Amino acid sequence: MHKIYKLCGSPSDEYWKKSKLPNATLFKPREPYKRRIRETFKDFLPSALPLIDTLLAIDPVERKTASDALRSEVGFSKFQIFLSLKY
Repeated sequence: MHKIYKLCGSPSDEYWKKSKLPNATLFKPREPYKRRIRETFKDFLPSALPLIDTLLAIDPVERKTASDALRSEVGFSKFQIFLSLKY
């Protein structure tokens, strides 16, 4: 969990309040972490960063799905390239 929080940041207090998992606060980090998606993926295409950011959202309500990723401009263009490859 530490590595996830280190990359994605600490969940908000609101997240912990609305969590329905039993004993969820046992996983609450001892110290707050800043979200570091953009710094970590700084060498990626700038157009891909918003998609990466939403795919790595801690809160499942805010997180995009694989289908959402494929429907995005970035995902669709990469998927088209993949389909054009000859095996």
